[in-house]
Amino acid sequence: MQRGKTAALLTCLAMLAGCSSYIKASDVQRQLADRDKEIAALRSNAGDSAKLSSQLSAAQRDLTQSQGEKDRLVAELAAARQQMADNERLTAGLASAKQRNSDLEGQLADRDKELSGLRGDLSAEMAKLQQAQRGLIRALKPQIDEKNITVDLNSERLLINLATDYLFGSGEDQLKPGGADALKQVGAILKEFPEYKVHVEGHTDNRPILGALRTRFPSNKELSEARAMNAVEALASGGLSGAHAMGAADTKPVMPNTTDAGRAKNRRVEISVTK
Repeated sequence: MQRGKTAALLTCLAMLAGCSSYIKASDVQRQLADRDKEIAALRSNAGDSAKLSSQLSAAQRDLTQSQGEKDRLVAELAAARQQMADNERLTAGLASAKQRNSDLEGQLADRDKELSGLRGDLSAEMAKLQQAQRGLIRALKPQIDEKNITVDLNSERLLINLATDYLFGSGEDQLKPGGADALKQVGAILKEFPEYKVHVEGHTDNRPILGALRTRFPSNKELSEARAMNAVEALASGGLSGAHAMGAADTKPVMPNTTDAGRAKNRRVEISVTK
């Protein structure tokens, strides 16, 4: 009986030991399962981390690209603003140029009117001088034909050129009768045009004054002045007053003084008629 209880007890103890081993194995398996879950979670998290890192890298690249695009757009905006400023300056410059052009056109129109008026005045003046020229040519035709007197008209003045040899003797300042009469006729015609100025110039060749004449005329300057003054007096005898006399001596030759013909051309009295 006692032996049977002992055997049952041992059997129970053995069962308990088996149950304990079973319980421990179950706990270990459960813990292993938990570890597997943790490992899986860590692996998953690691994958997510790699994915996030990749996404972060992509985002950084996008950010860098966006920053570059932003910088480009900022540069383009600055360039556009500069272009707008340049366009505004050009527009202002164009407006100023147009205004200046308009002003110049107005000035040009005024000048055209003034020029037209001056042309009209000049035409009227030329008509008067032409009238005086015709009168002189009629009155002095014999002397003109003999080439002792010339009468020329241009846009600036009427010029009457009288050869000194026709007017004066050699080294003399007193007029010959024919020369005095010709100058008197010139004065009679020019007095009809009192609005014009009459200027008389005496000219000589370059040969110096010699002998006893030097006491009267130390140089050609004095001789040319005396001849011009006497020509003015002859013009006054024809009725022309206010003529101005000047002696130029040999300072304004019209021909070289190297020949007799050239020196003869340079010895002259010029009467210029100007407004």
